Amino acid sequence: MEGEIGNFIRVWASVFASVFYCYAVARIVAKGFIRLVMFFPVVHLFLVLPFTLTSVHLGCPTLFFISWLANFKLLLLAFGNGPLSEPSLSMGRFVILACFPVKVQENQNPSQPKSESRRLNGSPIKEEAHSSPKYYNSGLRKLSYFAREGLILAFLLRLGHWRKHVNPNIFLFCICMYVYIGLDLMLGIVASIGQFLLGIELEIPFNAPYLSTSLKDFWGQRWNRMASDILRSVVFGPIFKYSSRKVGLKWALIQALLATFLVSAMMHELILYYLGRTRPKCGTTLFFLIHGILLVVEAALKKKFNAKWALPQLITGPLIFGFMILTFVWLILPEVLEYEVDARALEEYDALGQFLKDLGIFLKESCYNCFLFFSEVVATYSYNII
Repeated sequence: MEGEIGNFIRVWASVFASVFYCYAVARIVAKGFIRLVMFFPVVHLFLVLPFTLTSVHLGCPTLFFISWLANFKLLLLAFGNGPLSEPSLSMGRFVILACFPVKVQENQNPSQPKSESRRLNGSPIKEEAHSSPKYYNSGLRKLSYFAREGLILAFLLRLGHWRKHVNPNIFLFCICMYVYIGLDLMLGIVASIGQFLLGIELEIPFNAPYLSTSLKDFWGQRWNRMASDILRSVVFGPIFKYSSRKVGLKWALIQALLATFLVSAMMHELILYYLGRTRPKCGTTLFFLIHGILLVVEAALKKKFNAKWALPQLITGPLIFGFMILTFVWLILPEVLEYEVDARALEEYDALGQFLKDLGIFLKESCYNCFLFFSEVVATYSYNII
C-alpha cells in the first residue's frame, strides 16, 4: 500500500506541474491550433498517468478527474472556451477548476468571490423559477449528509464480507447502491472543498437521481452533472451546431445525442479497461447506446403528445432509477465482477483499516514515550532545584 501511495503522490505531482504549464501556455499563446498542439503532450500524459496506479479507489477517481474531465477542459481551453478560459483566473483557481470535478454555478464569475459574483450591475441576481432548491444547487453539503452516506457506505462494505450469506440479487443491488453512494460521497466532498477554497458557489455533482422525472432529467440534470456538463460542451454543442446547418434541427439533435452517449461510452470503457487491463467487451458501449436511443424516443414521444400528461415524480423517479439499475446489472456489472473489482475494493478498505490501526498504535506509543521523556525532564529539573 505504501508503494501505491507513493505512485499516487508522483502522479498528482506530475498533474499539477502539467496544469501549471497549460496555465502559462494559455497566457502566452493565442487560442487556436497552435495552443491545441502545445496541449497535446499534456492530454497524452493525462491519458497514461492513471495506468501507473493499480488501486481501485485511487486510480479510478484519478482517471475520471484528469483523463476525462481535465483533458476535455483543456480541449475547450485550446479554442478559448470552457471554465478555464476566464482571463482573470488566478493560477490557484485555474488548478482547482482544471484538476477537479467542480463547476461554478450559472451567473457567477469564477475569478470573483461569492459576495461579488452574486450581484450584477449592483443588483442581486434573481433565481429562475424552475431552478432546484438551494439545497441541491449548492456544492456545500451539510456535514450530517456526508455522515449519513458514510454510515450507509460502511454498512454496504460490511455486507460485502458476508457475501456468501446474502441473496445474490440483493448483493447486486447493494453493489449498485455502493457505486451511487460512493460517487456521490466522493464528488460531494470534492465539491465542498472546492467551494471552500474558491469562495464561490459550486453545483453539486449529483442531484437526487432517484427523483428523476424523465431520462432527459436523469442524464442531463441529476446524474454525474460534471460529466454531463463537459460532454454537453465538448460533444453535443459543437455537433448540434454543425449538423443543424446540414440536416436540420431534428436530425442534428438525434446525431448530437447519440454522439454524446457514444463518447461517454468510450470514456467509461477506458475506466473498465483500467480496472481489468484487458480488451473491453462492449457491454458498457451497448448500455449507453441503448439509453441514447431511448432518450431520442422519449423526446419524440414528448413532442408528439405535446407533453400533456406526465406521471407523478414519486412514480417516475423509482421507475427510472430502477431501470438504470436493471440495465447496469445486465450490461456492465458482469464485467466489473469478472475483474473482481468488488473483492479488490474490500481488500483496499481492509488495508486502509490496518494502516489506520497501526498508525493509531504508533501515535499512542509516541505520545506515551513523549510523556515519559517530559516527566523525566521535569523530575530531573525539580531534583536539581532542590
